[in-house]
Amino acid sequence: MIKGEKTETIAASPDRVWAIVSDVESYPRWHPFFASVDVTGHDGDGRATRARCMHKTPAGNLHTEIAFTYDPESEVEAARAGGDLKDMQGTFQLTSKGGATVVTHRLVVDPGFKLGLLLRGAVADRVRDSVLNGALRGIAAQAAGA
Repeated sequence: MIKGEKTETIAASPDRVWAIVSDVESYPRWHPFFASVDVTGHDGDGRATRARCMHKTPAGNLHTEIAFTYDPESEVEAARAGGDLKDMQGTFQLTSKGGATVVTHRLVVDPGFKLGLLLRGAVADRVRDSVLNGALRGIAAQAAGA
């Protein structure tokens, strides 16, 4: 099991950060866990509700189907709906702090037995830290216009 949570203050308005984290199709440009995203369903506001995704890992490429839900302007949740991982949940939670945005990224992944044999101990810690830190750095870079 890979679990983690990281919080960082992003020097951008909540509206700007929300635009980034709610645009699932753009995840491969800034989120280190997403190599590709093919959106297969949208809600009434045009946001992705389901997507087929590919993830590059030290153990090779993984494929997942992910369901996305939204708490308007404050939270995006991703949950495994199918694919190579046994279970996965990720959340971006946003809180306004002056002109900045506090972003909390939570991650829980059960890779399953076979992949779990490879993703243990220090390797699991590196994967967790890479995903959490990389996602927050990616949001900050996108918000800054990089």
